[in-house]
Amino acid sequence: MNPPAPTAAVCGLWHLGSTAAAGLLTDGFRVVAHDPLPELRASAPAGIAPTGEPGVGPALLAGAAEGRLRIADTLAEWAGHGLCLLAYDSAVDAAGGVDDPRLPAAVTAFARYAPAGAVLVVLSQVPARTHTGWRRTLLAGRPDTALVHVPENLSLGTALENFRSPPRLVVGAEDRAAAERAAALFPRATPEFTGLTEAELVKHATNAYLGMCVSFANELGWIAARLGADPRVVMRLLKADRRVSDRAPLMPGTAFSGATLRRDLVALGRLGEEYGRPELFDTVLTLNDRHAGFPLELLRAELGPLRTRRIAVAGLTYKPGTATLRDSLPLRLVRTLVAEGAAVSVYDPVAEPLPADAAVRREATLDAAVRGADALVAATALPELRDTRWAELDPVNPLVVDGCGVLDPETLSAAGWRCLGLHPDRPEHPAGSPAR
Repeated sequence: MNPPAPTAAVCGLWHLGSTAAAGLLTDGFRVVAHDPLPELRASAPAGIAPTGEPGVGPALLAGAAEGRLRIADTLAEWAGHGLCLLAYDSAVDAAGGVDDPRLPAAVTAFARYAPAGAVLVVLSQVPARTHTGWRRTLLAGRPDTALVHVPENLSLGTALENFRSPPRLVVGAEDRAAAERAAALFPRATPEFTGLTEAELVKHATNAYLGMCVSFANELGWIAARLGADPRVVMRLLKADRRVSDRAPLMPGTAFSGATLRRDLVALGRLGEEYGRPELFDTVLTLNDRHAGFPLELLRAELGPLRTRRIAVAGLTYKPGTATLRDSLPLRLVRTLVAEGAAVSVYDPVAEPLPADAAVRREATLDAAVRGADALVAATALPELRDTRWAELDPVNPLVVDGCGVLDPETLSAAGWRCLGLHPDRPEHPAGSPAR
């Protein structure tokens, strides 16, 4: 007779928590899941992934049908298990730093209700040194429990695969037995065991590095385009250097958005302020915020004041293939256009419903969104933009601002459009070099 499947309790059912629950269910675990929002507690067993993450909904639905997914209505019920995962997508303050009262509330509940020998595995993003205060909370009343930090690195669109087969598994703990129990949640990965502070800093370091690469590529891309050079060629040749990873996000395009990278840059900036080294992290954020407005800068330079102009926007989410509008840079751009008096039509085939106050017209096709427009802004790298029959669209002015680096200016030019973005207006190729 097979032994019963092990049980893991997951706190949080937004992107991180729902993905963790789905991954554990897929790998044969029994899962007890809690979220303070009743709508998320109801949607998980119905197989509804809150961000539309591929594979998550079916895994949750199958787990519920098999009786391996159970919903806990209270923190106390969640905390009453031997292996508890804290998997809230950490909320942020106005600057982008972590500010989420749900996190300490969950730790307090764990300290009160956990059985002897229980392990709390923290997946949520937290500022480095957070564990110091949390360990005091636990050790004060529950020295028989343990705290482990496992920094997640989930990408929207591939999060389930990332969770189940992480290319890097960092497990931070002061107790090796507790660390090994946490590592057993990821049977496909080889763990790197370290201390709690190192694990927290690894998460900061990863996202800060990625944000720095994005800003570096965008700043250099802007300069290259103004010089008449093709930034994509420059970056391709940069990544041909063996000292530069060919997987680094070094391709000029949109600014980074979503809370993830900003949270860790803010965390390191605040720690740097405390220890006298904040400049690098603060500068990356400043550059990114400036770059976020470059599509509007190009629009204004071309069209003048945007009041009464009709602007079409393709893409609403910060990344193609996801539905969530949470912390969406394209949505921020849309709101700015509306605030400047433009009439805005938008197209995104998968984005969740727009907020009621968005004051824009959402169209079912790109053709409908562009019809009669003074310009189109490509705000998200929608795959269908590459296959668009541009000559068949019917704008007033065939002008597109490529805000995400997805379009080919030569293809647009052949179809009668002018394309502005992080590329020269009239790309030139040396004799014998291939066209893009």
